[in-house]
Amino acid sequence: MGGELKKILRDHLAPEELAILVQSYDVVGDIAIIVIPEALLDKKGLIAGAILSLHRRIKVVARRAGIYDGEFRTLPLEIIGGEDRKETIHRENGVRLLVNPEAVYFSVRSGNERQRIASLVQPGERVLVLFSGIGPYPLVIGRIQPQCRVVGIEKSPIAHSYAIRNLGYNRKITNVQLYEGDVRAVVPRLNMTFDRIIMPLPKSAEAFLDLTLLALQRHGRLHFYDMQEKGGFDRSIEKVANSCRQGGRPLVSATVTVCGHCTPRLYRICVDAVID
Repeated sequence: MGGELKKILRDHLAPEELAILVQSYDVVGDIAIIVIPEALLDKKGLIAGAILSLHRRIKVVARRAGIYDGEFRTLPLEIIGGEDRKETIHRENGVRLLVNPEAVYFSVRSGNERQRIASLVQPGERVLVLFSGIGPYPLVIGRIQPQCRVVGIEKSPIAHSYAIRNLGYNRKITNVQLYEGDVRAVVPRLNMTFDRIIMPLPKSAEAFLDLTLLALQRHGRLHFYDMQEKGGFDRSIEKVANSCRQGGRPLVSATVTVCGHCTPRLYRICVDAVID
């Protein structure tokens, strides 16, 4: 993708400009999202036109106009080419997801990880997804394992509204329930325990481990996401182990799966744990 972009722009950008051109971009539905260095901002229209010419299915090109920020980790975007809109339908693992990648957090790069988790779910399980966003984890799990029950909880009213709409777009998925609110308020009201709990909030999920252990069945499965530098993965396992000690719950096993990276040294990881 990046090599083609450089090739098509080599007659339009100076060598020093080509050297700093970002060689990859995310595609959410039919929206391409690219990082453009400040030194190339005056060429953003040219870059957008090149992307549109390379990929027929892309209808919108947006640039990151800031960083993920705020409680709900939203990302400001600027449309620089194609249609003037920020909503799109993204298809993943047989599920249709309506999303505005500026208004809500959604990681297209986590698609394989969502499929991995869904493949682990067994028939009859009760599965809880904390911080469920627009519903990708609950819906993918619900589609891949129709004989389980999935509950998702999301605090952001905007993200939850998209999740409800996405549940409607995937009418064959009938085993998913979605709740809006703070997990600390909603989980106790559910008055139930779960065989598997997923915590896809890698920057602050640790603060909710105590609540999670109260809702997890004996010999239950936990998927705890964290950000960690290479060589420090054991620190994430220790976060889970420490919460287990405080909660009086034996940690039976814990392994780490690398799900991606944010910087060359910082990885998004998942601690897959079995807890008695």
